[in-house]
Amino acid sequence: MREVQAGEVPIDGGTAVQIDPDRPVFRGNGAYEYVCATCGNVLASGMDPEYMTRRVRVRCAHCRTVNISAEVPVTPARRQR
Repeated sequence: MREVQAGEVPIDGGTAVQIDPDRPVFRGNGAYEYVCATCGNVLASGMDPEYMTRRVRVRCAHCRTVNISAEVPVTPARRQR
């Protein structure tokens, strides 16, 4: 995971807030664990990359960093007029 950069917040995305630093926000049966880019706290455990898309953001309970799991920059979404 990495920190969200200014201007790359998708309109249809949401931010999951981790309440307890000792408990991941998401749990699954996959092979990967996602940790905070700043402090290394576990944010999601047992998740597959198909479910951790660009629209999923997680705020760490330990350091308050907003993390995104995408490895490529997100293109800002445009609203139709």
